[in-house]
Amino acid sequence: MKKLINTLFVTFGLLASVSTFAQNSSDDTELTVNIGESYSIEVNQATVAIDMNLPSHFTGGNESGVQDNHVKVTASGAYYVEAKTSGATFNGPSGTSTLDVSNVELVLTDGGDLSGNQSTLSNINSQATNLALSVTEQEVVNVDGGDLNRGFDVNYLIPAANASNF
Repeated sequence: MKKLINTLFVTFGLLASVSTFAQNSSDDTELTVNIGESYSIEVNQATVAIDMNLPSHFTGGNESGVQDNHVKVTASGAYYVEAKTSGATFNGPSGTSTLDVSNVELVLTDGGDLSGNQSTLSNINSQATNLALSVTEQEVVNVDGGDLNRGFDVNYLIPAANASNF
């Protein structure tokens, strides 16, 4: 029995020495993180209205007012946003209208970083300024780099020159 205990002691001693040796050695691990392209766009305020209910609106035009963060973009790389309408004319009360959507313009401005990082958008190439709505795709913003969660404010307006069409 004493011989068995001595043998176990020696065996544990050898294991302890192997463990110590293993802890003193080092090895490198190469870690690769593969980042794919990821893009997301969200349009808030699904319904926007421009009131045309005062005499001054029919001479001076009117606007929807700024829709804060109307468009939200998350992009892992450069991106652009285009706008277009689903039809060339507005839908009237009877379902048809001859009033062209190009009578309304949109103005898009940088609404800011919505991720909480407060980053500024220094790589923006263009933003829509008084862009007449159309069934043709039109670029409203073009950004060279990615954004975690960028908001864009949009204001829809009927300029004075188009107000009498309503």
